[in-house]
Amino acid sequence: MKLRLLTLALVGALGLCNAVLAQAPAKSGDKGGDKKAPPPKTPADLAYDAFNKVRTGPGKMDQARFQAVINAGTSFLTQYPTHGRVNDVVRDLAFWGSNIDQKQAALRTSFSSLLSLEVTNLRFKEGLSDPAKAAIAALDATVADFNMRETPNAENLAALREKLDTLGQTPGAGRFLTERERSFAHLMMASQAGRAEAHLKTMLTNPDKSVAGMAREELNIVEVRKEPYALTFTGLDGKPVDFAQLRGKVVALYFWSSTNGNSTRNFERLKMVGSDYRKRGLEIVTVSFDKAEDKAKLEKYIKDNRITWPVHFDGKGAANDFARKLNVGANSIPRLCLFDQKGILQMSFQGSPVKSYTSNLPVDQLEPTVKRLLNIK
Repeated sequence: MKLRLLTLALVGALGLCNAVLAQAPAKSGDKGGDKKAPPPKTPADLAYDAFNKVRTGPGKMDQARFQAVINAGTSFLTQYPTHGRVNDVVRDLAFWGSNIDQKQAALRTSFSSLLSLEVTNLRFKEGLSDPAKAAIAALDATVADFNMRETPNAENLAALREKLDTLGQTPGAGRFLTERERSFAHLMMASQAGRAEAHLKTMLTNPDKSVAGMAREELNIVEVRKEPYALTFTGLDGKPVDFAQLRGKVVALYFWSSTNGNSTRNFERLKMVGSDYRKRGLEIVTVSFDKAEDKAKLEKYIKDNRITWPVHFDGKGAANDFARKLNVGANSIPRLCLFDQKGILQMSFQGSPVKSYTSNLPVDQLEPTVKRLLNIK
């Protein structure tokens, strides 16, 4: 009998210990103790997710789908106009029609018309906050941008300019204006370079410093493209490099750093393209943004990786004059600039959903662009 009572007591004690241990919080060193639950999403985050779900999800391209996308996007903009992703929603909503097959022009036009009507209604809706009014004005301008890209003509360009002027006069629109004005300048550069330059010069005195800075950057490229690019230096290998002596060849100017993994990962592709087209008229020249104290490491990297291209190095990184003129900053690498046989900087439209006029060529587009410039079929 005593043995039985002792056994029951031990079982009860063990059960109590297990219960206490089960309720005790896990220590940081315990298995699973370091895992933290993700913070709960805010209503704004959930609204952004809802917009993306209807925007990117499967579904028939019809009026019901169009209205669902418009409702989700405009609901986010009017309810959460100060959210960090508001610019993304403006852009993604205005250019959502680009997801519709170009062969279905009527459907693309239908979506744009529906969105324009909704924007017009919202602009005159009572009770909107000032940030919401700015977001809707930005959406209005971005829809006009899309229409101009769909059908480039003087009428659409004038309509876009009118929307941008309205946006510029809207309180709190500064967070949208720089991107929208840059897009307008790029559209003009493609067909009216002189007018684009004149417009950018007027924006140098814009009270919004971000807009003025954007204008300065774009004018840098305008100035560079007016004449053959000039650059002379002595490479790390002691050999002189003069772009004037490279006229008649396509020149790829690549900015990189031995400490920047994104830039060094491109070397394999650069070597392949350089090997295939060097004898046909391609030259690759590189610029190192490594620091002065890292010169020995840079030279070792070049030797270990058998880099035979000319390498410009002055230890100044992005502080040299020619990098600034090409809008290549310390945080801009990797950057690939391509010059044609006359030494003129090449530009291209890139990006999605808004294609931008840029001098930065992705490395995976180097070969087809070189073939086009060298007239290789």
